[in-house]
Amino acid sequence: MTPLYLVDDLISARRRYAALGFDIVETGDPELVGMRAGDTGLILATEQHAKHTMPRKFFEALKTGPVLYVWVDSVESVRPNLADPVIDERVTSYGTWELFVESRIGLVIFAERLGQTQTRH
Repeated sequence: MTPLYLVDDLISARRRYAALGFDIVETGDPELVGMRAGDTGLILATEQHAKHTMPRKFFEALKTGPVLYVWVDSVESVRPNLADPVIDERVTSYGTWELFVESRIGLVIFAERLGQTQTRH
């Protein structure tokens, strides 16, 4: 699980985490970046990115704290096992298929990495 945070200034946030020993993981989206230090990771997104790529409920929640981002091998294999409602799903410009779920533990995004030629069925 990776926490996803909304940041006001992505460049400053990248510098701050890099100074703490985090490596930058580029996403191909200038408004979104991953950060990794050992087994610890986080995702930083601008308000513009979140507002245009997420359901409103998730965007609003990010204004008060992180949302969990969970990497899975297959969104299709996760879907039948969810006890909580899927609010939305989207294929992103940065190569993921995302399920937005309102779970008992809070808002969660389940994400599958798509290959270069792979598309959602």
